Amino acid sequence: MAKPLVVPRAEHSLSKNHIDPDALKVLYRLQKFDHIAYLVGGSVRDLLIGRRPKDFDLGTSAHPNQVKRLFRNCWIIGRRFRLAHVKFGLK
Repeated sequence: MAKPLVVPRAEHSLSKNHIDPDALKVLYRLQKFDHIAYLVGGSVRDLLIGRRPKDFDLGTSAHPNQVKRLFRNCWIIGRRFRLAHVKFGLK
């Protein structure tokens, strides 16, 4: 995994309160099981410009099959590039 650009808390206005609780559950559980996990992509952009993200993407050191073992609500999708999709309710 490429080294991420982590923006220090003092340089942005985001907090855990801005992030969907289910996304935080996934993030924290991955970290609890010693995987690296970061909030990435369009959700970060949307939060920074004041929009509500439609979904949250995570970058992680965990292989999709490792993610599936941690979450009953996980499906492996994609043929060429395997992704772990963790779905909560109707979100």
